[in-house]
Amino acid sequence: MKGRKSGAITLFIGLLLVVIFAVGLMLDRNPGALTMKNRYNLALEQFGSFCQAIWLPAGMIGIPLFLWSLIRNLIRERKEK
Repeated sequence: MKGRKSGAITLFIGLLLVVIFAVGLMLDRNPGALTMKNRYNLALEQFGSFCQAIWLPAGMIGIPLFLWSLIRNLIRERKEK
């Protein structure tokens, strides 16, 4: 049971880092992608700034972590069956 929880946690962290990578890359190429006309959202602006600042390390860590966790969980489930 403990292995499943730790596998789910690494899978979640990897997916979160992949999302940060995708948003940061999108905002790096198009800075106005998250902005809306006639509206200003501070939380969305800060999230975008955060993603822009760390998108490359998040992708370098998140994509391999996500893939490794996914493959490991699939192998573990296949062995249990």
